[in-house]
Amino acid sequence: MLNDNRKTISIIGGSGFIGKALATSLSKNGFLINILTTKRINARPIWMLSNLNVVEFSNNQTTMSAAIQGSDVVVNLVGRLHSKKGYPWGKDFDEAHIKLVQNLVKACNDQNVKEIIHVSALGVSESAPSEYLRSKYAAEKIFEQFKGKSVILRPSVVFGPGDSFMNLFAKMQKYSPIIPMALTRTQFQPIYIGDLIEIILRCINMYKNKKIHIYECVGPEIFTLYEIIKFSGIYSGRKAMVIPLPKLIGLIQAFILEKIPGPTLMSRDNIASMGVPSIATRNKELVFQLEQPTSIHKVAPQFLSKSK
Repeated sequence: MLNDNRKTISIIGGSGFIGKALATSLSKNGFLINILTTKRINARPIWMLSNLNVVEFSNNQTTMSAAIQGSDVVVNLVGRLHSKKGYPWGKDFDEAHIKLVQNLVKACNDQNVKEIIHVSALGVSESAPSEYLRSKYAAEKIFEQFKGKSVILRPSVVFGPGDSFMNLFAKMQKYSPIIPMALTRTQFQPIYIGDLIEIILRCINMYKNKKIHIYECVGPEIFTLYEIIKFSGIYSGRKAMVIPLPKLIGLIQAFILEKIPGPTLMSRDNIASMGVPSIATRNKELVFQLEQPTSIHKVAPQFLSKSK
């Protein structure tokens, strides 16, 4: 892909799974890249990329405005999966999904940024059952205040090397022959990280008549959670028994996991989110069309086999 006159891309949350893959692709395509991160050390794996600048920022308009100065496009990848409960959503969700986007829009308006690409999630709505999905929907509405063009991408779960989805299930099966899990019939339409990066690249400079463009980003297949866990085990060389749990037991399980010290693996809000299928809607015009979307069965055997 060739860039045109708009060469400077700032990525907020650029040190994460999606961010590192996006920065690598942008670097190969000759863009100048600003990685905005709260801790510079988090971006260490991509420090050696060409045309890369790492900037530490705080969640306020002043530091954000300084960090994105000179940017043609800003890509927001920030998202939190867990937060303590609150109303209308928890403090961590409010900080990462609402306040950050408010500060981002103000900063972009201040710096005359022409385009923001914002990665949201499938299933968001004002009446969604989880705080995560409701707060992500509220974040989308803030872009109505942006003076430039906005592209909102709603992916299903993203898989690939280094993900925290299939790799997590593979790791769980490494240590346990039994995986008890609630809501195993929940449907997902997982998208490969390479496909999502292609979509983001194609959205750069994508000017159309509308001020805000919303696209659903999904893979070619729909799977249940049960199937995805089984695939993760098979392709990583581990075959644990998946035991479906009633939702109530799943909520109790999640409550216990919330209280265990260390990173949260599962929360009650995650269980609530899984009450909404993470698949494309019937409106085909909303789905970003790729010529050859990547199947789990094509790439998962390669990256999961390395986790043995």
